[in-house]
Amino acid sequence: MIKLKLDVTGQYCNRWPTLIIWHNEQEIYCKQIENKQQISLELDAKDNMVNTLAIGMKGKQFGKDGVYDTIVTDNKITQDLQINIDAITLDNISILDLLVKNDYHVDIVEGMDTNHANTIKANGELCFNGHYNTQYELPLYNYLTNAKWKQPLKTMSRHSNSSALFHYEEQQKEIHEIEEILDEIDGKFSNIRSKIRNT
Repeated sequence: MIKLKLDVTGQYCNRWPTLIIWHNEQEIYCKQIENKQQISLELDAKDNMVNTLAIGMKGKQFGKDGVYDTIVTDNKITQDLQINIDAITLDNISILDLLVKNDYHVDIVEGMDTNHANTIKANGELCFNGHYNTQYELPLYNYLTNAKWKQPLKTMSRHSNSSALFHYEEQQKEIHEIEEILDEIDGKFSNIRSKIRNT
């Protein structure tokens, strides 16, 4: 099990906002967020597959039944139904950077301009109905290390190429070949070892 922890802040406008979380396409959390809250959930992560995580908001109204969850006074937003993700971790490792590097997917609802952007760049704000998507794999720490710091490999000298950091594919291939050779040697000499033990 992977521990998901979120620090979130809900902003009131007509009501408190609703946070919704999906893990591997299944809804695992859907509650109103009042002021600052910390949420801890256990994720049933699957081996040998990409695990998905979506975090979003639902229920914000843009004029349906005369309800507007954004109040503007003198051309300034004075109240806005939204949630801020202040921190998010998987097994105590921050993934906020991985979450917000992806676009926020906006759900177009009644009252919104139909030409509104379907995706926006944000920094952890959930100010429209919609969600962020991110993913992870097991082993978690290996995946997060690569996702956070592994850069595309640039073609230049291997000894002066900082982008080669975390690109160990060639070394892993060599290690695998050595392991195969050792297994072959072990197989050839297992009979000899048995004979020696039996004498």
